[in-house]
Amino acid sequence: MTGDPPALVETDDDLRSRGAPWLQALGRFVGPDAGVLERQLPFAVVYLCALLSMLVIPDVVTDSTMVVAASVITALTLVLAWVVPWHRAPESAQILLPVLQFAAIAMLRTGTGGVGSVFGSLVFLPVVMLAGRPGRAGVVVGTVGVAAVVEVPVLIDPNTPGTIYLFLRSLFVAVVAATMAVIVHEATSRLRARNGALADLQREQLRLNAQLQADATALAHLVRERESAYGHLVSVMDAVTEQAIVATDAEGLVEVFNPGAEHLFGCAADVVVGRRNLVTFYDRRELEERYVEVFGGDATAAAEADDEELFAAVAAPTRQAGVLVRDWQFHRQDGTGGTVQLSVTRRSDGQGSTIGYVVVASDVTAERDAARLKDQFVSLVSHELRTPLASVLSYVDLILDGPDPLTEEQREYLLVVERNARRQLRLVGDLLLSAQLDAGRFAIARGDVDLADVARATLAEAAPGAEAAGVALGLQDEAVHVQGDSTRLEQVLANLVSNAVKFTPRGGRVDVRVEAVAGGGARVSVTDTGIGIPPDEVDRLATRFFRASTATSRAIPGVGLGLSIAKAVVEAHGGELTIVSTVGEGTTFTFTLPGQ
Repeated sequence: MTGDPPALVETDDDLRSRGAPWLQALGRFVGPDAGVLERQLPFAVVYLCALLSMLVIPDVVTDSTMVVAASVITALTLVLAWVVPWHRAPESAQILLPVLQFAAIAMLRTGTGGVGSVFGSLVFLPVVMLAGRPGRAGVVVGTVGVAAVVEVPVLIDPNTPGTIYLFLRSLFVAVVAATMAVIVHEATSRLRARNGALADLQREQLRLNAQLQADATALAHLVRERESAYGHLVSVMDAVTEQAIVATDAEGLVEVFNPGAEHLFGCAADVVVGRRNLVTFYDRRELEERYVEVFGGDATAAAEADDEELFAAVAAPTRQAGVLVRDWQFHRQDGTGGTVQLSVTRRSDGQGSTIGYVVVASDVTAERDAARLKDQFVSLVSHELRTPLASVLSYVDLILDGPDPLTEEQREYLLVVERNARRQLRLVGDLLLSAQLDAGRFAIARGDVDLADVARATLAEAAPGAEAAGVALGLQDEAVHVQGDSTRLEQVLANLVSNAVKFTPRGGRVDVRVEAVAGGGARVSVTDTGIGIPPDEVDRLATRFFRASTATSRAIPGVGLGLSIAKAVVEAHGGELTIVSTVGEGTTFTFTLPGQ
């Protein structure tokens, strides 16, 4: 298909071409788009016709001088319209040209019979030209000009008497000219106003078209970006084979099932996507328990719940938190199963309505089994070690306190046995407490506790070890009473102090401070001048079996249970444990407890 595309907006010429013929001619020569020279052409053409008629009928001419003068003025009018830069002159200056035409018509009438001239009707052409101009001045000038043209032969030719007939004729012609001028002026004014409005509409439409085109381009670019992002996301999801990534709709119907999900659940994507609900892979009994927990009701209602209702129970917490992470039991297509850790994230639209969920699943069966076996092993070993260690300590005490005298060397050996046995017994106690925490059997025996007494007893017990390590101990205390378990709180402080002594080089210092907190409660801090802890490891210190790099690099003995137990005991009392440390300068452990 060739040629220019059709215009989106009609031009003024298009609009005029559908109007009446006289309106077309009027708009072409007197309209707002007509040039100065174009406005003079109608008169020049008609005047040329008048001259041709004089050549055919020479008797029409009564005074050739006047005819020549009229022709010169008409030619001058065209020259001025062509040569003068009217766009630089005021708009009113263009009235001069119709006035010259009135003068040419007056001379032509005088030279072709005067009052009885056949060319008197030419007078209406300048009237039309003037009436087509903006403002009322053209109408006034045109009316006055017509009256003057009618009276000129009387004024020039003394043989022409000024009768009442001529006066009435002049007046009537002027009235007709004024009426015509008003009609033409109104028509051209309306045309001019309509063209202005159409021009404004055209500009607005062009602007809207440009904006629409820009929006369409931006939308196409956005669509391409979205398609590219979607393709990239799909390729990333397909590349993940160790984790299952599943996307569902708001009711749990699977929409995306990556290769990792196929491997984990033992199903191909084409038999799952759009056909199965995600909860069909979960353990039904666990789902029913979750349903009762979230929505209430009894086991019968949970047993009768369909897949969509069970999925709603799974996804319910995400409506507040946005993300839910927990373990679930799952079943594969072949009947095997295990434990899967699911991270469920809610997807919403711009209005906040749920449109679906993204589920990231990892098979943690081996990890959970290993953790359970480890806890069983820790509990078993702890119980098996506790009894012989207690027996060893009992016999050492009997020997030390028995009636038979001991040599200094024998007593020293027995004290070494006692010290190491007690250290091993504390470690066994930590292991047992850690197992109790995991099993949920940890209990607090609350009573009135003076933390100052707990601090003094702890430092007294730690004094021999600190003296042997060359570390000074200090205490700033005041009587502060809280409701708590004195044994457990002493265990917390003992762990913190023993850690501080252990990680403080010879010549260092460990200070314990016990103080009341405004509004009730207590604050206990243990500050050492030890080796410190790297900033990126501080948050992990309270994790079971975690040991800081500064400890492992210096081969400082320990198993990494003390701080995790201290944190658990403090939180069981409703308190908080915080750690502030600088490598090479020392560490401050602070725990706060609520008031009575």
